[in-house]
Amino acid sequence: MSEKVTDETETTEQDSPDKVVIERKLPLTAIDIESQKDMKARRYHSLRSLHKWFAARPTPASRLSVLGSVLPAEVDDDELLKLMQIGPKELQSGRAEYVERKFSEPKGSGGLDDHYGYPNPNTQSPTTTELEQLHKQVAEAWGGELPTVLDPTAGRGIIPFEAVRYGLPAKASELNPVASLIMKVALEYAPEIGSLESEVKTWKEKIHAEAKSNIEEYYPTENSDHEILNSSVTYLIKCDSCEGDIPLVMKWWLNKTSNGGDAVKPIYDSGEVHYEHVKVQNTDSDYDPQDGPVTRGSAECPHCGVVTESDEVREKIKDGEFEYSVYGVNYEDGQGEWKFRAGSEVDMRGMEKAAERVETDFGMMDFLSEPIPEGQETERLPRHGMNEWRDIFTPRQLVVHYEYLQSFDKYKSEVRDQYDSRVADAILTLLALASSRALSFNTRLSQWYDEIGCPDKIFTDNNFSPKKMFTDNNLSAPRRGYLQRIEQVLESYEDLASYVEGSNPAEIAQMDAAQLSERWDEDSVDVAVVDPPYYSSIMYAELSDVFYVLQKEYLKDIHSDMFSSRLTNKDDEAVANPSRFNEIAGDEKSQSELAKQDYEKKMTSIFEEVNSLLSDTGVITVMFTHRDMDAWDTLTTAFIEAGFTISATHPIKTEQSDRVGMQGKASADSSIFLVGRKQAVGRGSESTLWEDIKRDIAEVAEQEARSIIESGYNISKTDMAIAAYGPTLQKFAQEYPVVDKKGEPVRPREALSEAREAVTEVIAKTFLNTRGIDNLDTLTRWYILAWLIYENDTFPYDEGNQLGVAAGVDINDIKQPTKIWGKSRGDIQLKDYDDRVQDIVLLRDDSVDNPSSRKYPVDPTDTRFTYTIDAVHSAIHVYEREGARAAWDWLTERNLKSDDAFEVAVTALLEVLPEENDMYETLVNLISGETGEYLDINVDHIDMSGVDRQTSLGDHAE
Repeated sequence: MSEKVTDETETTEQDSPDKVVIERKLPLTAIDIESQKDMKARRYHSLRSLHKWFAARPTPASRLSVLGSVLPAEVDDDELLKLMQIGPKELQSGRAEYVERKFSEPKGSGGLDDHYGYPNPNTQSPTTTELEQLHKQVAEAWGGELPTVLDPTAGRGIIPFEAVRYGLPAKASELNPVASLIMKVALEYAPEIGSLESEVKTWKEKIHAEAKSNIEEYYPTENSDHEILNSSVTYLIKCDSCEGDIPLVMKWWLNKTSNGGDAVKPIYDSGEVHYEHVKVQNTDSDYDPQDGPVTRGSAECPHCGVVTESDEVREKIKDGEFEYSVYGVNYEDGQGEWKFRAGSEVDMRGMEKAAERVETDFGMMDFLSEPIPEGQETERLPRHGMNEWRDIFTPRQLVVHYEYLQSFDKYKSEVRDQYDSRVADAILTLLALASSRALSFNTRLSQWYDEIGCPDKIFTDNNFSPKKMFTDNNLSAPRRGYLQRIEQVLESYEDLASYVEGSNPAEIAQMDAAQLSERWDEDSVDVAVVDPPYYSSIMYAELSDVFYVLQKEYLKDIHSDMFSSRLTNKDDEAVANPSRFNEIAGDEKSQSELAKQDYEKKMTSIFEEVNSLLSDTGVITVMFTHRDMDAWDTLTTAFIEAGFTISATHPIKTEQSDRVGMQGKASADSSIFLVGRKQAVGRGSESTLWEDIKRDIAEVAEQEARSIIESGYNISKTDMAIAAYGPTLQKFAQEYPVVDKKGEPVRPREALSEAREAVTEVIAKTFLNTRGIDNLDTLTRWYILAWLIYENDTFPYDEGNQLGVAAGVDINDIKQPTKIWGKSRGDIQLKDYDDRVQDIVLLRDDSVDNPSSRKYPVDPTDTRFTYTIDAVHSAIHVYEREGARAAWDWLTERNLKSDDAFEVAVTALLEVLPEENDMYETLVNLISGETGEYLDINVDHIDMSGVDRQTSLGDHAE
């Protein structure tokens, strides 16, 4: 406890509530709706606009984690939602129902706030009266003092910021210096110093004017009243066959519009390439802006037609056997209009001048020269010749970033002379963040965004992806330049300051969370809210180095404690990073296994430190999102081993279902909130036998799945199993430690597998009207269940593997012999008949070679099949290849009319396959017309309204 409430309230000896809000049932649907609104563009937390960081929770989830962990359980839903700023101010009751009703109503022409009748909660803070009432209520529940909230892995600091916003004492720790800098601005400068708008605007103009005058010569133009905004750049490599120039362009678009847009038309002549600007809507039909020389990484020479394979292309780039080529330019004319033109010789003069500067300027020799270390996310960079961080820039990009640094340094001493040290540091930090943000749009890793004709940021997903077509951005220009970046940083900061100015700042520490007791005392924290690193999903330190090296140049003398090392700390980072174990992995343990152990060890240490800081009656809330069962197994083991038990769990939607990197896949959109308390002293001395609780575990998961379905809670089938993880882990933690009959420890993964199987059964019985699926062979059952649950042919490998366990099949054993699935970027991709069935026409033709049975394992001429799905796929193949008459003969010869398993599989697939799927259409035809009359399959239980079905063999006869 750390902060007294001055209100003269009679206190009790109770140090904390018996139960807090987050340990009871919550208005999840209303909170989820608000979370989904929060993830819409420009509605999210202002901290997210301050600077790039990796992964973010919607504000409602963060607020819930804080308020729900401090408020006593007696606080009702209406009061909770009111404090969270959800619902109209004047609404006294029924807030959850109101939000749900507005969600279901058709939306008008206005914005979201107009439709829902209350402003964006991100922009709203509790009133002084609300804060006084909150503090009185919370203090009474916590023994007369406001509870101190700790976030040990705070990232950019949204959770502790919300604690400060609600007037709660807060502590926050973060290992990464880039995230720590963001956190320092929000949690210290914003509440302590407040607005800095006029100061930052004064100095940004001086810095910008100085830098602009120094880089102007590198952006020459043919017209003096034109200003280059940004350029689209590619590499020119030589064709090994004819020595002609090959531009590594996949498409020639510059800017797409509703009726066409701007593009570049290449002119190939005598081995050279020149560019011509065109309006696509005015070009002839022979020109296709989608048709560039590069296809899937390989480049076809436009002069002689010889293809340079992708590996050779990459080697040329790696070895520096290329020239930069500006093929398109976005510029501002004398009237202030933004227009496009083709790249020309004048643009190359600017690039060449910058290259000369880099080669001859001694002051630039060491600029951003830190090595790019080997890593999970950085491994692709050296393969493209990028060995130091300066290598991710063209010479002109490097000069531009250097000149803004020089201008910053020129005025740094003046800023320090004019203000006290704290204010000066804050001003300089905000100015530096703007330059760091600007970097994101000006690298060889920043792609050209042709949808709107401008640069895109370096991280469209959480990885480094070298581009063959990238952006060269004039940061001194008005579009996506320095001024725009500083305005965004300043707007974000001013918003944050307006929310917390005058509040007590948080105590922050930039350190390893496994050593928190070196900074804070035991029992100094009452509530811990932990949003731990995302296991193997994001390599924070590897990714943030690109910002760190530039921020260090700006701020190493201002924040020397943050920027003392050459690069960010990767050794102490709690992530499952297989690349860290390249040299020690072997037959006994793989890199992934060692990475998992390392993550578990580090998270155990972090949770142990939190345990030591937490008061005996304190609360810990952990929010975690991951699709991989290994991640849950590892995190939960660490949590329990650190001395916590689970008191409640909740599924909360915290991810965008259409987020980049997850499109076209079945993805987890929910996090699980695990709420815990310290284990009782002496607990855990006796083990629980796994066989004694195995059925109980399954029942808990089954009950949770049925409860979700009956409640009408809007959650995907994919997330339903993850939602059941919470109660499953809660039950497992209560029985921990758990051992098998041999006395060997049983890990949480076993419980989660039971949960997955139980939830799968519930989903199948609830959403699949076809009966008899349990009687199908395990492979066919798995295939149908995968379509049912994921509603997509692509889904995470670990989930598909666990579904196989639930269905009773080892999907790894059957992968090669059946070709029922393949891997797509680490995910499972289900195969259909085209990928599995040999061509029946070729099989019957003695004059041609038979199709490969290894590549296509299913022989449609067989009369009996090992798996029912093989029979179904063969029937579809015959129907598609030879027509309805041949399909009728084929079905009759195999007496499939009397095959119950065939009927069950067909009807189940009709239920689970999307209507746009090719198999669905053929199956509909198969059960229709005379083939349908023969099979006589009952589909009354399936909604097929609006589906066109053939009526006779002639409808599909060849």
